[in-house]
Amino acid sequence: MTGGNYPELKHNEIALMFSGGVDSTATAVMLAEHYDKIHLVTYRNGYGHYYHHRTAERVDELNRRLGNKFVYSAISIKDYFDEIIVNSVMRDYREYRSGFIWFMGCKMSMHMRSAVYCLEHGLPRMTDGSNSDTDEMVEQALLSLSLIQFFYEDHTVDFGTPVYEVRREESRKVIKDLGLKMGVQVMDRHLCIQPTCLAGELYYMPYLFFNKPMKHDEPVVGRFIREKSEICHRVMGEYFARKGVNLDDLLKDRRQQLAARKEADS
Repeated sequence: MTGGNYPELKHNEIALMFSGGVDSTATAVMLAEHYDKIHLVTYRNGYGHYYHHRTAERVDELNRRLGNKFVYSAISIKDYFDEIIVNSVMRDYREYRSGFIWFMGCKMSMHMRSAVYCLEHGLPRMTDGSNSDTDEMVEQALLSLSLIQFFYEDHTVDFGTPVYEVRREESRKVIKDLGLKMGVQVMDRHLCIQPTCLAGELYYMPYLFFNKPMKHDEPVVGRFIREKSEICHRVMGEYFARKGVNLDDLLKDRRQQLAARKEADS
């Protein structure tokens, strides 16, 4: 990609934020029924994030079962995570008074990098495996997902959560029917099939073991996401500027392509 030379949108391809866990694997299987190619992207934040080889192994399983429809990218987001939350974590904690900022900041870094990935590869759609069964996690709450959707829309990417209302048992059946690894089941969780986030395990441990959900004040979460969305947009602009590309011009070109596609389909 260079200034004035932008990717043509690929409407038969889609991206998925992928861990290899039950929900993202069920999403990948669902998408394979509708798209020629699915871009699976996973991220390393550089802070207590381990066992990423498990995700690559899951991708290999999917390609063997479903005919090489999946391309995989493992991307470091440490520098973006640092800028969005780590470098200001003490100030942000004084402002928001909750540990959710670490996990929402991490997920914002992932979504920002996912938007970049879609812009670079000419992909009009991005998805993830968020599920209502795990909406105790701040990053999977409906408010958070709605605000994230607005962030993607501002960057000409259609964001969706295809398995949000799909029950876990149905997703398990899809995975078992394909003969994919299920890992070790502990209560409602399946271990050893996706990366481990040490900080996340510690933060959500009261819920996992005692069914005691963390309390997150929605107005506070919303304010945090809106603040960090502005930082994400700036970081994206700087990212493309280093490549000699003006982000606003790139978004304008994508909007024109989307409008032309909509007119041709009508």
